[in-house]
Amino acid sequence: MKKIITTLIILSLIGVAISTYSFLHNKGFVSGEICVIGESLDCDVVNQGPYSKLFGIPVSLIGIIGYAFLFVGSVMKRNDQKDEGLTRFLLLASLGGLLFSFYLSGIEAFILQTWCLVCLISQLVILLITILAGKVYLLEKKSEK
Repeated sequence: MKKIITTLIILSLIGVAISTYSFLHNKGFVSGEICVIGESLDCDVVNQGPYSKLFGIPVSLIGIIGYAFLFVGSVMKRNDQKDEGLTRFLLLASLGGLLFSFYLSGIEAFILQTWCLVCLISQLVILLITILAGKVYLLEKKSEK
């Protein structure tokens, strides 16, 4: 279980890093050239377009905050592996993040009709976090029996 939780910590930090890069790109501090590969793969269209904010808040900032909460929750879980409340938090928070990433993927696919490579990597990270949080949850339920 400790290895899974350590992996959650690492993935959460990767998520913070990716979201921070996206935030800096959104604010114009870094270039998005590394992921402009054509019309269908263009971070500029996604990360600086009209759907890059939700209620005036950059989506990338929401990602930073979400991954930071997952990081803190994972560190707390590693320190107290018997705390089932932390497990539920990690599972529900990661599920929320995954559903939000599906919403953003829908915008990329059906409205913008272009993809952001950095966003896709972030979506993979949140998917892995959700799977691992689910595994921790199931392992705890199994050990209760």
